[in-house]
Amino acid sequence: MAKGKIGVAGIVVLAILSAAVWTQAESAKLNQVVYITRSQVCGCSAKSFHDADALVNKTFTGPRQALLKRVDYDTDRQAAVPYIGEYRLILLPALIFLDAQKHMLWMAVGEVAKEDVAAKLSQFGG
Repeated sequence: MAKGKIGVAGIVVLAILSAAVWTQAESAKLNQVVYITRSQVCGCSAKSFHDADALVNKTFTGPRQALLKRVDYDTDRQAAVPYIGEYRLILLPALIFLDAQKHMLWMAVGEVAKEDVAAKLSQFGG
C-alpha cells in the first residue's frame, strides 16, 4: 500500500515539474532584440562596431526586423542608459535577447559571432 502512494505522489510531482518546465519554455520565446551601438567611435574600436552593425543589418531583415530595437549610445544616450544599468553593460556593442517580460535570454557584448546569433535565434524562436 505504501509503495502505491509513493508511486502516485511521484507521478503528481513529475506532472507539476513538467508543467513548470513547459511554462518556462513558453516564456523563453524571443520577444525583442536590443542592439546598443555607437556611431562615433575611435579608430581602435571602429572595426568591432562596423562588424557588429553589418551582422545586425544582415540578420534582422524581413520579419525579424520587427524584433530589433536599435539604440545609438552617442545620439540617444537616454534610451541606452536603462539597458546599460539593468543588464550591467560595460562594453559596447551589445546585443540583448529579451523575452516578453524583458528577462534576458542571451547577450553578446563586444565582438558578436554570426554563428552564435544564428544559434540563439533558432533556439529562442526568432
